[in-house]
Amino acid sequence: ITHAIDSVSPYSTTTYALAGIYALWMVKNELDLILKRLQRKLPPGYLGFPILREIEFIRTISTGGIMKTLHEKRNKYGTIFAQSFFGGTSILAGGQDDLNWIFNNDRKALTEVAWPPNIVMLLGPGAVANQTGKYHRVLRRLLEPYFAPRFVTNYLKCMDETTSDELESWCEAGEFHSSEVFKMYALRLFYVSAFGNVDEEMIASLHDDFKQWLGGFMSLTTKKIPGTSFAEAMKARDRILDTVDVLIDKFMSENPEDSERAQITIMGRLIYGKDKDDNRVMTRDEMKDNILNLIFAGHDTTYASISTLLYHLSENKDAMDALATEVSTLSDPLTADELRNAPVLNACIHESWRCDPPVAGSFRKAVKELQHKGYSFGAGSVFNYSILMATTDEQLYKSHEKFEMRRFLPKEHPLYSSDIDSGIDPFQGRSSYPIFGGGTHVCLGKAFAQLELRVLAARLLKGYKVEVRNPEKVYFPVNGWNIEFKLTKRKSM
Repeated sequence: ITHAIDSVSPYSTTTYALAGIYALWMVKNELDLILKRLQRKLPPGYLGFPILREIEFIRTISTGGIMKTLHEKRNKYGTIFAQSFFGGTSILAGGQDDLNWIFNNDRKALTEVAWPPNIVMLLGPGAVANQTGKYHRVLRRLLEPYFAPRFVTNYLKCMDETTSDELESWCEAGEFHSSEVFKMYALRLFYVSAFGNVDEEMIASLHDDFKQWLGGFMSLTTKKIPGTSFAEAMKARDRILDTVDVLIDKFMSENPEDSERAQITIMGRLIYGKDKDDNRVMTRDEMKDNILNLIFAGHDTTYASISTLLYHLSENKDAMDALATEVSTLSDPLTADELRNAPVLNACIHESWRCDPPVAGSFRKAVKELQHKGYSFGAGSVFNYSILMATTDEQLYKSHEKFEMRRFLPKEHPLYSSDIDSGIDPFQGRSSYPIFGGGTHVCLGKAFAQLELRVLAARLLKGYKVEVRNPEKVYFPVNGWNIEFKLTKRKSM
């Protein structure tokens, strides 16, 4: 026996000790969860066994079982329940009253953003999406005027021209294209709107780096271990920021502060804009982080929105035909007022976003104890508000599982049906339709995204017929559909 004990290596002893400490830590966490339940500091929800529940979570994401799991839990526990992932517990909320409560607390500064640590690092410390409190308010004041609906109409002409050129190119190829081309299209729109022309080599470089950068969003660690997806994503982030540095220098050299492009483009206002209260301008690092985030929003949420809209239109011929008929009457060139007031166009876009919101949800963290539905959530409690649950609430949306654009048509429209009317105004973007989030962190690019999708859908259905094949549902890093599509010239209607 003495020989056996002597033969145990120090390495083995250390391993056993670390395993024992980890086991005790897990036991402590489980006891804490039980105590919180007893004290009504945690809502119901199956948390499962440590390690096994983490494996099940990864399996759910990878096999596309998210919606099924959400519906099962909503039916069992209601619209607010606990979930656990890698030692951390959060409260998932998806009811209209739950989202109202979270958004109101956000406005009162009783919560703050709480992205997972890996996403915080990938977005960057200067990104407005990572900020809370006074610093967040200052950044919003700097940026909001240049994302307002009236301001983004400055981009309509270049959007329309770039979109027409892209559609012509896709059609002339005479073949099916992957929806991946929408990512390059989004990058070209960004570049043209900022500089008035396109640098294809730089766009291709950004596209490749963004693919690697997005690979870090599912990372389970923030350690830059060589060869891991997170380490590669952070390297890609560094390359993107180097490219953004070049873009800033290029813009400033070509467009001095008093130039027209400096005054009427988001890029120009990011660089030269000043806070009206204290004349503050963005630091170089803040510029870079926020430009990175803007490009990301266009690169992936735009791609998901376009491919998902085309998928739903291809599956609903009546909606496709109604939209084609409506856009055939639009003036040429397109005008912002006509696009904003085209009922079928907007109804199709809003319903596509409702069925498959590009962003599935977001996170907030309590900065003090909060009360809701009889529960006391302590400071540090993390809430994951679910856009997916909110937009599939049967009490808000009849036959929520179906694409039904008529639910968003005005009552005076010939295709309006009271049987499917939700009574919800998607233009308001409240908790009943939280596609762009809510509270003080509502998406800055909302008006830009709407204009972008209106132009693409109007131009496409005005001039082309579209054939879609091989649809594939995806949930991460953005939610929507991958497709292959082919365009053919439409005869005059």
